[in-house]
Amino acid sequence: MDHSAYERMVPGSKTAVLMIHGIAGTPAHFRHLIPVIPAEFSARSILLSGHGGKVTDMGKTNMNAWKRQVNEALQQLLSQHEKVYLVAHSMGTLFALRAAVEQPQRIAGLFLLAVPTRPHVRLSTMATSLRVAWGKVKETDTRALAMRDNTSIHIERNLFKYLTWVPRFLELFAEIASVKKLLPRLEVPCLTFQSHVDELVSIRSCNDLENHPYIHNTVLYHSGHFAYSEDDLQLLCHRLKDFLK
Repeated sequence: MDHSAYERMVPGSKTAVLMIHGIAGTPAHFRHLIPVIPAEFSARSILLSGHGGKVTDMGKTNMNAWKRQVNEALQQLLSQHEKVYLVAHSMGTLFALRAAVEQPQRIAGLFLLAVPTRPHVRLSTMATSLRVAWGKVKETDTRALAMRDNTSIHIERNLFKYLTWVPRFLELFAEIASVKKLLPRLEVPCLTFQSHVDELVSIRSCNDLENHPYIHNTVLYHSGHFAYSEDDLQLLCHRLKDFLK
């Protein structure tokens, strides 16, 4: 799986799309959505610092570095375009929501997958993570394959190295709490898609998103945090195509 960032700058384009992945995630998470972004739009994804390399690289970065990186990419696109759409997954949705609250005039809309307002790690997910870390993934295990392919970190068998991730997840939980307080201030059109069998985000997160005047939430009943059913994937592509018109 190619985890490099994607960039397509269209000279003279008035609109751009910025894609932001989640913690330990990858720009490749958006590979199915990129083809439906209009050809006349500029499009860019970013690889967050500490990603795409060794397990211990995550311990050398932090939440503030990720925020700066996202803001720099956003400001660059805003300097060359009239408006920007944000497409994000998991932790990336928190950065997108914060940007929309702080800069609502030029953020055209948000297209968010797995907004993690209520994290919830299933026991089965811990077992799947161990199988991925130990390279014991069967070709029939679709959820483990999706987790492996949508993780940009080079997997290592030394589980003690993953302890360097603890501060990053503590920062993530703090950011979740902070962004939840910002939600009432959101005044940008927003489509959210929460997976019914998400391994890392509770379906109860829908309670934080529904009944918001600017948020339209959809439940993906046959998808997880990383793996999408064919029907749900087609739905996402169709919704994004319509959203960007």
